[in-house]
Parts: sequence; structure tokens; C-alpha cells
Amino acid sequence: MTAAPGTRNPADGSALDPVAPTPIEEIPEIVRRARAAQPVWAHLPLSERIEATFAIARRVLERRAEAMVILSAETGKSEAECLLSEVAGIMDFAKGAARAAKKALAPEKIPLSVLDYPGKKVVVEAVARGVVGIIAPWNYPLGNFYKPIFPALLAGNGVVLKPSEHSPRSGAWLAEVCAEILPKGLVGVVQGGGEVGTALIDHVDALTFTGSVRTGRKVAARSGERLIPCSVELGGKDAAIVLADCDLGRTAVGVAMWGMHNAGQNCAAIERVYVEEAIADRFVERLGKVAAALHVAPAAEPTDFGPMQNEMQLRIVEEHVDEARAKGATVVAGGKRTGRGLGYEPTVLDRCTEDMRVVREETFGPVLAVLRVRDAEEAVLRANDSAYGLNGSVWTTDLARGAALARRLEVGVALVNNHAFTGILPETPWTGTKDTGPGIASSRHAYGTFVRRRTVLVDAGKNPDPWWFPANEDTYAFGEALALRALGSLRALLRLAGLFKKRIAAIRRLGAG
Repeated sequence: MTAAPGTRNPADGSALDPVAPTPIEEIPEIVRRARAAQPVWAHLPLSERIEATFAIARRVLERRAEAMVILSAETGKSEAECLLSEVAGIMDFAKGAARAAKKALAPEKIPLSVLDYPGKKVVVEAVARGVVGIIAPWNYPLGNFYKPIFPALLAGNGVVLKPSEHSPRSGAWLAEVCAEILPKGLVGVVQGGGEVGTALIDHVDALTFTGSVRTGRKVAARSGERLIPCSVELGGKDAAIVLADCDLGRTAVGVAMWGMHNAGQNCAAIERVYVEEAIADRFVERLGKVAAALHVAPAAEPTDFGPMQNEMQLRIVEEHVDEARAKGATVVAGGKRTGRGLGYEPTVLDRCTEDMRVVREETFGPVLAVLRVRDAEEAVLRANDSAYGLNGSVWTTDLARGAALARRLEVGVALVNNHAFTGILPETPWTGTKDTGPGIASSRHAYGTFVRRRTVLVDAGKNPDPWWFPANEDTYAFGEALALRALGSLRALLRLAGLFKKRIAAIRRLGAG
């Protein structure tokens, strides 16, 4: 009998105490509490909200030992990997998020012509949406919350977190930390599967979702029915293009790093590697040696990465590798389970073809599919032949050429000689194209989800505007003079002064009764 999601340590299969799902009927009250706390929070100066988010980051670091125990139990990763990938960088992220917030939330003054709009001033303000729902996946069960929760709070919103049912404890722990710092009820948490997520959408004012394309479409559709903003990031099938002039050793380690970090359970993991034929044999040999030297938890310490997080995803990885092998791919390294927990060996497949699932579908495991190409042109064309478009990278010593090729990739994040790590940069947009979805995480550009824009106009003018009632024999002449002035007529400009006075006089007579 298969264990319920989130009740087994993926590394050794040991039991974890189950986390009860939130009853559907309780979700409106959790959102209501966040909504009740939100107005006071939103009216605090941004500087105070920033200090509160810094306090959250500081508390996470102070309680990091607890976090690592929970993360390691839910993911099977070593505590060292958990510390580096999800805990140690939180303060730097909070500081960068604050800098982005200052830009995104600053009032914008709109310039107006003093001639056409005398006495008027316009400012555009950022207003908190209210309560933001955050539905996060299981691959980085704590870190996945950072991108949305910091801007949501900095913008003045309340927040309700929904962790994955595969990793419920990490999100609950983060909500507990937030409760120590923030007003009571401002950050809530709900637990459970898809039905809980659906119920949450029905009550919040905005939503961020990270997960599968299939679920993301449903989330976006439901949000659309409610007319609430929704930012979705729906995975990827990232490609790396390895050119013949690359630094072979650095590139082999870099491609392995970003293909197998976190056991490849990364939406921006390299899954397809397009290698120029001139160096393919040497590169594949080097990449295979790098993969074979990596250690999977808990078989050795220190470990390079942990096991697969759940049995369902491990089966997908196995299906992709088995099908590729059956269709002629060469297994250079790995290709099977480690034999402990849900571990899967770091795997390199050579001579893959476009008809293989490991090339077309998201594998989400420590598997690199190598495809040999004639040249860079073929590599770009084949890399772009994908349903996804999150990250893409070019590996070369010719930086100018690499940047030009990277800009031709149909992705949201294009890199040269690196991959994926911009996801930890809070002032840099994290976004994609195609089935990856249109959502933007991080940076000032993400704030369309967290705030609405409000225009405020103040008119200090003493005169009425000349286009007000009543319409009379001068109305058309005034409009004609405006049009001619816009075309550069000096005569029309001179006529406007006299027509303006006549219009104002007529309006004042109407107002005087």
C-alpha cells in the first residue's frame, strides 16, 4: 500500500507524523483573519514593513537548526544541502527584496502641461491587493515561499500559505516564524491537496502558483473567473548549448551542477544538452565522469544531493530513462535507483533524439539528455523546439557570440556560462515563456500581482476647465484651435487665449445660475 503524501522520509522511508488537511469550511475564516489584520499592516510606513521582513529573515536564521531538521525529513536531503539551498541566503534575499520594493512601491508623479491642465497634479500610487494566496510546490519546500511572501508583505498584503501536501511541515514552520514577528493572523496557512488550493483561490484577492502546467491552467482559469490577478510558473525543460570552444572542464561541472542540483528537482534544471559534434565525444566522457563522482544521500557523507522527494516523481524519471534506453540512447552514467530510499543515480544519456520523452517532457530528476548537433545554429533551433521556456544557457569562451546566441533562445532568463542561479536574485525578474507561463517572480516587475495602481488627481485651479458645460458657438472653434495648435499652428495658439477666456466666462455664467 502506497504511503500518503508527505508521511515518509524520502531518504530512508522512515515515518513522519501526518499533517491533517485543513477542513474546507475553515479556509474562509483563515483568510478573514488575514484580511482583518491587513489594513493596519498596510498603513505602516514601508520602512517598518521592511524591518519586519528583516526580522523574519533573522528569526529563520536563528532557528535554522529546526528548519534543517524539518527540511531534511521532508526532502531527504542532507542538512548541509538544506542549509545552503534554502536557509543561509534568506537575509540577503530579504535585503534585495526591500530594494526592489522601494522602486516598485514609490509613488509616480505624472507630468502634466501647465498650459493645458493648469493647477492639476497627478500621482499614481501602489495599493495592496488585500490577501494574497501562495500555493507552493515540494521541491524547495521553504525557499519556494521567499519569492512571493516578501513582496506580498512589503506591499502591505496579508498572506495565506498553502504548502504542497508532499512537504507540509516546512510551510507551516515558516508561518509560525512569521506569527512571532507580524500582527496576529496576518500570515495564515492551509494544508491539503488540490481541493484546498481551489477553496483558497475562492477567497483571496490575488494568487501566486508554482507547479505543473495541468494544474496551473486550472488555477489560472479559476482566478480568471474571479477576476483576481494570478502569477503562475509552470516548470521547464531547460536547454544548455555547449559550443566547441567552451572551457571543457568548467562546462562539464556547470552543466552537471544545474542538471542535478537538488536531484534535478528544479523547474530551471538543465534537462537537454545540445553539444557541437566537434567536441561531443570528449564532453560526454567528461560529463559522465563528473556525474559518476557525485554522491546521493544518504549513501555517503558529504552528499552532493538528496533523493527524489516522492515515489510518483521517481517513477516518471525511471520511465523517461527506460524509454530513452529502449530507443537507442547510451547510458553513460547512472540510469537506476541507488537502492536506498528514493535515491536515483546521477544519469547522463548520450545520443538522445527528439522523439524521446526525456527530451520532450519535464523529467524533474537527476538526468541529462545529450543531443549532438552540427553547429550553434542547429542547437538554437532545436533548443527552441520545446513547449517550455524558462532558462536557457550557452557555454563558450566567446562571450559576445554567446550573448548573441543566448538572446535568440525563447526563454525568460538567458545566460552565458552559467544557469538557473538568478532565481536567488531578488531584484532580477524570474519569468518564462510558452507553457512555463507568463508569471514574474522577484524584482519590481513582479508587483502587478501584489498591488493595484490608484491614480489620484488634485486640482488646485481656480478656473473651471474650458471643455466643461455649456456647449455654445465657441465650443467647436475651441476644439478646432486645439487641433491646429497640435499640428504646430502659431495662429491657433494665439486664438486659444481669447477662446479660453470666452469659454470660462460662459461656464461661470452657467454656474452662477
